[in-house]
Amino acid sequence: MKKYVLKRTLTLIPVLFVVSVAIFMLVHIAPGDPAAALLGDRASQAEIDALRERMGLNDPLPVQYVNWVGGVLRGDLGESVFMQGSMTQILAEHMGPTLALTGWAVLLATLFAVPLGILAAKNQGRLADHLVSVTSMVGISMPSFLLGLLLVLLFAVQLQWLPAWGYVSIREGGFLAHLRSLILPAIALGFIESGLMIRMTRSAMLEVLQSDYIRMCKAKGVSPSGIFLKHALRNSLISILTVVGQSFMVLLSGATVVETVFNIPGIGQLTVNSVLRRDYEVIQAVVLLVSVMNVLICLVLDLLYGLIDPRARAGGEGV
Repeated sequence: MKKYVLKRTLTLIPVLFVVSVAIFMLVHIAPGDPAAALLGDRASQAEIDALRERMGLNDPLPVQYVNWVGGVLRGDLGESVFMQGSMTQILAEHMGPTLALTGWAVLLATLFAVPLGILAAKNQGRLADHLVSVTSMVGISMPSFLLGLLLVLLFAVQLQWLPAWGYVSIREGGFLAHLRSLILPAIALGFIESGLMIRMTRSAMLEVLQSDYIRMCKAKGVSPSGIFLKHALRNSLISILTVVGQSFMVLLSGATVVETVFNIPGIGQLTVNSVLRRDYEVIQAVVLLVSVMNVLICLVLDLLYGLIDPRARAGGEGV
């Protein structure tokens, strides 16, 4: 197992290198000048050139890349010229709300979708299966911003049960206030992924239920509940874990719209504002952080595969 973990960890190095180069190039080839955006329309060309020199924007791109990566390796993500602060502090302030929102969205989607997918597989071709399929199609088709607005209209405006916008951390208001501030955006964000989870869970369960060893269990007289829970569900875990992990990555990267609708000060809003200002340091740091988190999620999934299925671990150790 140690060899498997080491090999999977070492594969992250070339991936992160390619990601860092792609991030740096995409940011710097985009149109716009951060120095001109910072100084405004009334600044002279001499003032803009002087600020570009101080910001290091006149250096060749390879030099800028090496300086940036060197700072990242030292734990220095740079400073935002527009926000007047270190990137570490800025990211810490904005990443917390996004991680909390994404975590609740994935949790609610999983608790909602996986049991429904199992129910649909168990009742293939029956009314329950059709109802669950309709639910999954609604989840896939419903835009998150539209669902968010409908939830606000119903639960915040009409019933006045929950707040319409804002974010409250556990440290500031306690767990209940934190949950109240995120329950609506979490539902709006996670519902679209729950539709995909339902379909993937159902497909994985049906594939296992139609395999030869399940027929062998039936022939040996194993109870239907034992076949379903002990054999079918256990052997479907890899597919279920895959879709849950992918959902976390998708929601983490795509929470911008929901954060805007519910006025949550997360990474999504920070990224949009930074793109408009051409704040290179913030854009690079945010995209790199999200990319690293996605890569780490993939690593965790690989390790979980090895724990659940020894065949996956044996294949990885043989690479």
